[in-house]
Amino acid sequence: MESDWRFMKTPKEEEDRRQEQAEIRAKALLRTLYRQINMAANVQVLRNISKRDGMPIPLPSRISRDEAINRQYARFTLESIDELVRSQGTPGKLESNSLPRWPKWLRNRPDRWQIGTKTTQIRLARVWKSLNRDTEMLAICALSTAFRGAVWRETPRVWKIFKRLLKDNFVSILAFAQTRRLDPKEIMQLIGVATYPIQVGGRNMETLHPHEVVVNLKCQHLRRPTFEGYSQKNVKDYIVSSEFIKPGRVDPTIRTPADGSCDICSSKETCDCVCPGFPALLLELIETSDGRGTGVRALDNFKQGTKLGAFLGEVVSQNCDDYDAVYSLGLESKNNRHNKRMRALISPRRYGNWARFVNHSCDPSVAFVRRTIGKRIYMMMEALRDIEAFEEITVDYGEDYWKNRPMRCLCGSRHCKDRNEVIEKRRPHPVPTISLDNPFHCWQLRPDSEDKDEVWAMWEDVWKSQHTHIRQ
Repeated sequence: MESDWRFMKTPKEEEDRRQEQAEIRAKALLRTLYRQINMAANVQVLRNISKRDGMPIPLPSRISRDEAINRQYARFTLESIDELVRSQGTPGKLESNSLPRWPKWLRNRPDRWQIGTKTTQIRLARVWKSLNRDTEMLAICALSTAFRGAVWRETPRVWKIFKRLLKDNFVSILAFAQTRRLDPKEIMQLIGVATYPIQVGGRNMETLHPHEVVVNLKCQHLRRPTFEGYSQKNVKDYIVSSEFIKPGRVDPTIRTPADGSCDICSSKETCDCVCPGFPALLLELIETSDGRGTGVRALDNFKQGTKLGAFLGEVVSQNCDDYDAVYSLGLESKNNRHNKRMRALISPRRYGNWARFVNHSCDPSVAFVRRTIGKRIYMMMEALRDIEAFEEITVDYGEDYWKNRPMRCLCGSRHCKDRNEVIEKRRPHPVPTISLDNPFHCWQLRPDSEDKDEVWAMWEDVWKSQHTHIRQ
């Protein structure tokens, strides 16, 4: 039967379709990479707690077995790259014809991951080069089965896109692993590679909460969020102001019978349910490239109706001196939606969580919903539609926010109220300069012990005080 000409595609359309499918596949691999890094970090933290306390924490046999396999393959990856460096001295262009004949123990391994094949050797060498020959970054990626599977199995088209995504998200992946306490030092020490701590705002990134670090993908730079010169800190629950502790005052966040049943277990009595926190593990703070400041990016897919998290901060009264119109949000009960009576204000300008950084959009992906959960009431952020991985999360601030404000909306959506306005572009965030004797000066990330001139600390002070950049 002859094919219907109406459904036949031109060569260009077919090429576009294949390219689109490859893009989708590469993004799925990157999304899986983030999830597996998070899992590896959790397992490592539990294992370290067991060693420290002397009381082993039982883990499922499958997870323990997978962790051992991941560590073994990560070591194989670093040893293969180390063999390449020692055989070539200074790596050249790393073309296929310039790769040395690697040792027999690497070429003829019977393992499931064929690290000794020629294609795998080429891909490992080139992705290592594209990552600025950063051994720690390669070790982090090698702990993921998604990365190893892409090196071994994926088509050249998908692998090329995936390698580009790894390079574009270099600083994001590194910050994601560091803030979740994933430590590849044990693997790197096997090949004699030293590690240097990454510092952000004068503190080691390992000591910071994941939502106390802002990732700038354009400049491959990390910074801490600040407000009025103070670093903004992450909290796990409300911080109730002392004015509500006085005699005769009641904590406005405490659930009452008038607040209705729990939205998780439907219990009409006070229960032990807690606000869901898992989705926040796969959210990160980013520096927007179009002048909208700090935003929130999803690192995984979220279905419509998913409760991403609560809006947290300091709970203050409406006439409090610390009231801030930019960050504050009214705390309301779900049964008072008609009269809109606020119990208090949530002010997260100093202490809060990721929800305070969600930008406005006239076509939002999440919305604030009043919820009763456990012993408290919350203003939850819930998905209005399916959210794709690596999409910025946005919310509609409402008409009251824009009243008497000399500002224009920068969301750029097709429903934007200011889409016909001419908007000046904001000056991009400058890239810090680090002395050339720093082995990581190309990525301008690591102010390690070799940064003798303390250029990083000087840049931080200058940027906070004058918002200018001194180039040495």
